[in-house]
Amino acid sequence: MRLIFLRHGLAEGHFSFDQDADFERELTDEGIKRLHKTFKQFKKVQDNIDVIFSSPLARAIQTAELFWSYYQESDLEMMADLDILDDPRHLVEYISFLPTDGTYVFVGHDPHITKVIAALLALHPEHDFMTIKKGGICVLEGGMWKGFTMELLISPKFLRTVTD
Repeated sequence: MRLIFLRHGLAEGHFSFDQDADFERELTDEGIKRLHKTFKQFKKVQDNIDVIFSSPLARAIQTAELFWSYYQESDLEMMADLDILDDPRHLVEYISFLPTDGTYVFVGHDPHITKVIAALLALHPEHDFMTIKKGGICVLEGGMWKGFTMELLISPKFLRTVTD
């Protein structure tokens, strides 16, 4: 099983305590441009994706749709378990039921996805052991019952630096 966690790209405005306003924030033009560069490079090392799951928030949906444009043979699905208000343990449980021979992408938000990654790596999910930058990618390989290893953690800035 290969799990790819992708944080949404650079979005407009800032976090708002008004949930409706925060849920509707969209990617900036710069965010879209950066994601295209990142995905173009990532496509060189990851050729197949089975399913792309997206948070229901606008910026994540846009990120997932951009990612899907590079992997159009993949299924693209909305997933409530990727909502920033959802308990990360729900996503871990969902992952445990996925077919073990697949490659799955989860487009979401930090710290939600880093808590999921921590749980999958058998780390305590309440500790902030890492941060995924906007547009960043983390790849885990393994399985629920044999454990996961982190294969890749990369920021868009680093990827741009080594490919420009």
